[in-house]
Amino acid sequence: MASTAAQQSVPSLYRSFLRVINKWPADPIRPTRNMKTALRSQVTESFRSPLTTGTGNQDTLASRIKDAQAQLEALQKITHNEFKQKYPLSPKLLTPASNPNYYSKLVDMLEKETAKKNFEAIGKKGPTFFQKLFRTAK
Repeated sequence: MASTAAQQSVPSLYRSFLRVINKWPADPIRPTRNMKTALRSQVTESFRSPLTTGTGNQDTLASRIKDAQAQLEALQKITHNEFKQKYPLSPKLLTPASNPNYYSKLVDMLEKETAKKNFEAIGKKGPTFFQKLFRTAK
């Protein structure tokens, strides 16, 4: 009975991973090698790999589901910016006394380079990837 319930939760867990990965922002600097692609590849590989056989097969399934749920929860916290909200960056860190405009210039430079390489970035609405990464919420 527990085996059936665990096996039914696997497809649901897989779909939950895919939903979180689809929310992950694409990296405009490396569109072919980014975290979203790596996560999708890892999740697909993990869910396709066979369970170990033997007497502990059910324990293995249950432990893999438990580990996957913990990983899913961590990814959800990252995509919802829970850590950014819990541990906000101070303005001192973002505007160092030695060069207060360093990060804003860096963001502007990266955005210009990205716009040159990727025309889709020009038409985006809302904050860009780098604005979300380096600038604090107001």
